[in-house]
Amino acid sequence: MAEKPGITKLLLWITVVLFFLWFLIFSLAPAKILTALALPETQGLFLRMFGIFPLGWAVLFFFALKDVLKNLAIVNSGIITAALLIIAFLIYNFAVGCTKSWFLWLSIVVLFVLNLLLFIFKPKPIAAQ
Repeated sequence: MAEKPGITKLLLWITVVLFFLWFLIFSLAPAKILTALALPETQGLFLRMFGIFPLGWAVLFFFALKDVLKNLAIVNSGIITAALLIIAFLIYNFAVGCTKSWFLWLSIVVLFVLNLLLFIFKPKPIAAQ
């Protein structure tokens, strides 16, 4: 069992807040704000629909906060999904080379650091008896 499950809960709360903010930015922000953040496809439906993804993870992590030990599958799947998202973004950026958005790079760095901390501080699973 984890010695400090409070750290995991704190990291999950930070993740919930960040994902909710990303949802607000991607889905509801006016095009002028998206342009100021140098996000590609500011008028596109793809970017607006992408905002639903962080909202879904914010809700999942919010439910995982009830009992982190019993909901480790949610935390593990969030870590795996974030790793795949980071890898996909890097492959796309180096293959196409057209993404010059500082906000996307900042988001990827924050996501990497946050998920690395979640991976390090997540509680150990309870052994089946």
